[in-house]
Amino acid sequence: MESNEQILCRVAACHERMNDGNDWSFYLINDSEVAFDVLLEEVSYEWGDMPSSEKPDVCVSNLSPNANALIWRDDGELRMDLLLLVRLSDRQERLRFEFPKLYRKSNLPLVKWLGRSGWEKFAEF
Repeated sequence: MESNEQILCRVAACHERMNDGNDWSFYLINDSEVAFDVLLEEVSYEWGDMPSSEKPDVCVSNLSPNANALIWRDDGELRMDLLLLVRLSDRQERLRFEFPKLYRKSNLPLVKWLGRSGWEKFAEF
């Protein structure tokens, strides 16, 4: 990848019940023109003044342009951040995606490329 190419991606949280106790699926969507690898390094939660986090170590290899991958499931009851490490040949970027308390959200817009409604967040550098 050329060093001047941009990493363009987003994460969409979609309300989906899958009999796992969680109601929200988090999809990484590659909006770049090239494939990349990604590691979900950390999921952190905030409830009042009590933060917590976990390190899920979820990996997605060679995510093609306009493709998506399910990277996390959650109940959507707390504010949360997803920290991703995106790798492109000799370059890598850490990207943070912040989500509100999703269980309070309704009438969400359609997410392009997924064909379902959801809450989208674009990469924050």
